[in-house]
Amino acid sequence: MSQAFVPPTSVEIRAEEARLLRERAHGSARSVFILIALIAISLASVHLYREALIWTCLASVMVAITILYARFWLHSDDTPKQVDRYLIGHIVISACTGLLWAKGAIELASPTSELQTFLAGLFLTSITAGGVMAGTVYRPGYLAIAVCSLLPFGLYLLFTMDGVLRIYGGFILFYLSFCFTTNKTASQKTRDALAAKLVSRQAEKALEEFAEAAKHQRAAKRSLEAIRHDMAQPLLALRNFLAEMDRQASSPEQAVLVRQIRLALISQEALVEELSNVEQPAQEPAQVEIDVADLVAQLDDEYRPQFAAEGCDFTVDVDLDVIESDRPKLERILRNFLSNAVKYGASGGAVRLTVFATDTESLWQVTDQGPGMTQDQIQAVRQGEDLPATQSGRGLGLGIVRQLAHDLNGTFEIKSSETKGTQVTLRLPRVQIETPQEQAFVLVVGQETLPTMGAWADLVSSWVWKFAHADTCEGAAEAITVLGQVPDLIVLDPAAGQTFSPEEIGDLRQFAPTTRLLRAANTDAQSWTQDTIELPRREIELRRALERSLQNNANSRAL
Repeated sequence: MSQAFVPPTSVEIRAEEARLLRERAHGSARSVFILIALIAISLASVHLYREALIWTCLASVMVAITILYARFWLHSDDTPKQVDRYLIGHIVISACTGLLWAKGAIELASPTSELQTFLAGLFLTSITAGGVMAGTVYRPGYLAIAVCSLLPFGLYLLFTMDGVLRIYGGFILFYLSFCFTTNKTASQKTRDALAAKLVSRQAEKALEEFAEAAKHQRAAKRSLEAIRHDMAQPLLALRNFLAEMDRQASSPEQAVLVRQIRLALISQEALVEELSNVEQPAQEPAQVEIDVADLVAQLDDEYRPQFAAEGCDFTVDVDLDVIESDRPKLERILRNFLSNAVKYGASGGAVRLTVFATDTESLWQVTDQGPGMTQDQIQAVRQGEDLPATQSGRGLGLGIVRQLAHDLNGTFEIKSSETKGTQVTLRLPRVQIETPQEQAFVLVVGQETLPTMGAWADLVSSWVWKFAHADTCEGAAEAITVLGQVPDLIVLDPAAGQTFSPEEIGDLRQFAPTTRLLRAANTDAQSWTQDTIELPRREIELRRALERSLQNNANSRAL
């Protein structure tokens, strides 16, 4: 599973700002009530009892409006337009609150008491100081309360007071400009923090989805293991039953029937093996030489009775001897072709299996004259999509064919008409690996065994090649002299810590082409400049690599 993390949009950031404003409304209200009480006490201390009562009531009403507005207006599922409306309302309420605070400060200010006036200004700067620090939630709302509170109070002092108090009014206006400048930086830091928080939520959500997917994957894996285990038991029993039937076969017809059942059983066992390796990394198809006539004869024996039961004429036309491919997967593709033909094409009265080859590929075609497919169905199959629920057939099977054809480095084509029938074609590249006409002679210098493959001697001998081994380059030269036969290929497979000098390699190249086997543990692999072969995982891949090296030797007797 993969999860793409994209930067939050401005809409998402505004929604987060609105959410935080709502969450912080109650906490801010508690602090504001303390300031309201202090201003009320200050007004009462200078015998402004009426003003203190009015101030307390009005300020408390504004705080209540702010809390109620945050509680009942915005919801988590609001649209971006509703969020913008909420933020605009917040600006209006902040501006009204600022004007009310300015009125309270002006009432508290006195031309005869500098301390009282300074205290009034201190209350205003207290409610606006939070905006110049990181953590300011919403810049327009803060600026609204700052302008509507500081600007009237500063102008009031500037035009109605004298001396120090007039200078203090100028300081209030300077502080307002300072708030404008500083709040921009503080607000940007807050927006960056909100963006990071939103991305963090994406990550948390992705982790939750990953954990859930992993849970389902473990359940699916357990189900696959149970299916594989339960399928393996009856398949083993069938193999034993077939062995007993083979021993008791009393006629050639029974022997042929047992053989056909055994081949079908082998195909099922290959499917079980594929279930076992479903979580393994994809590997190159296991290329083996396939007798095309034998494969087609097997399918003919298997499907001819089915076509006969439907009153359909089944014909086979083969113009290809052998092919190198993955036989189980090729069989699965052809069985899907023929099974669909039995279900949907047999009603046309004729089905034909054709196998032929060009210079570069082999073609496997099944053609029927039954009801064809609609263009929507064909397009869905080509794109690997499921057919609509109201349509049946030629969906899952052809989807499997499409994937298997890709696994075999081939292509799958489908042509169909609702009135003329359907033709499905598998195109496979022709893999032609030249094999030595005579026994190749391979001399290995260095290690004697290969990981997961066993001894070099056993491996090369199983290919019906000649083999010799030497621990060092000097020993290899002596072996060639003693044997009196020049190898077709020399493979350098140094042990851990073992190195071959350029002079030693040059001496060996006087006898035969030399290649180097690179293992994961080779520390000097980066500096090696001669012909190399990376150690493959499978025996057949190693053999092909060595065959290519042999073919590059124009003087090799193995060609």
